[in-house]
Amino acid sequence: MKRIIKSILLIWALAFVISCTDDSLDPLNMSSVKKGSILALRGTQLTNLYFQGKPGYEVFPKIWTGDETFAFDAEYLSEDPTTLASFDIFVLKRTVPNGSTTRESLLNVPFSEFQTTDDYKGPWVSVSIPMEDILDVLGLDSSDPDFATDILALYPNGINIESDLNLTDGTKVLSSQLVASGLYQSNQFYPAQRLNIAVTDYCSYDVNDWAGTYDATETSEFFGGYGPYDVTFTKDAVTANKFNIDNWYDSGIPIYIVFTPSVDVVTQVVTAPEQEYTTAGGAVRLIQGSGTYNSCKKELLLNFTYKSKATGDVLDSFLWSLKQQ
Repeated sequence: MKRIIKSILLIWALAFVISCTDDSLDPLNMSSVKKGSILALRGTQLTNLYFQGKPGYEVFPKIWTGDETFAFDAEYLSEDPTTLASFDIFVLKRTVPNGSTTRESLLNVPFSEFQTTDDYKGPWVSVSIPMEDILDVLGLDSSDPDFATDILALYPNGINIESDLNLTDGTKVLSSQLVASGLYQSNQFYPAQRLNIAVTDYCSYDVNDWAGTYDATETSEFFGGYGPYDVTFTKDAVTANKFNIDNWYDSGIPIYIVFTPSVDVVTQVVTAPEQEYTTAGGAVRLIQGSGTYNSCKKELLLNFTYKSKATGDVLDSFLWSLKQQ
């Protein structure tokens, strides 16, 4: 059943792409924005957002080091690449939880800092801002004993960063003119003018926290999105940090995963060692995955491959996202 659903979805998606020629659906909002005048996101942040399904940039206040740096690459897309004079970067500041925000200036980047290389077709720039500088503008001090509590309360959905383009003819392309960045179907046009710094709590690993039922969703390279559906984690009675999972792939397939007990953010790792599954028809499949977990949110994100053992063909490759119910 799942394979039939995925095939139907694939056919529908192809038909949608072919038939979707309505200019009013353009998320670049071209009725307001000069054609092609946009900063497109490139580099690590684009990879994180578009391909890895995780925040472009993320900070962890409870284990703050002071060396954190907000950085991104951006390419200027325009019919005439000489039309950009500079761009201004702003941070949206909040002084009370759930309160309104004010737009505070961070940095002006002149076009003279852009470079033209084989990396991208158009001129591009690397921007790097120490997080301590951003905190200063936000009125926060990482040495304050209440820093972690304060920033987590003020920015539960992250710190928003916006950029306005200053064109050589005196006009501007405002970040507010770019709408619904989540609608961008191509990574080539993902806007760098509206970014977010995820502010994430960090909690130590406790093996007893992870048993239970999860909402699972898939983002497949072959079949697109699927889910949510339920899976259940059961703590293994013999092997430490091992959990047995039912209904993998929403097909009743049993698998297991192993957590690495974390001592910091980098070590929040979870793996699904290669394991075999035999279908009702006798075909042997290979399942393998790896990814990360968040102990505070009780969330996991794993990249899986599903192969035929006989031929080595990849039957599916997808990002598996799980959140405890």
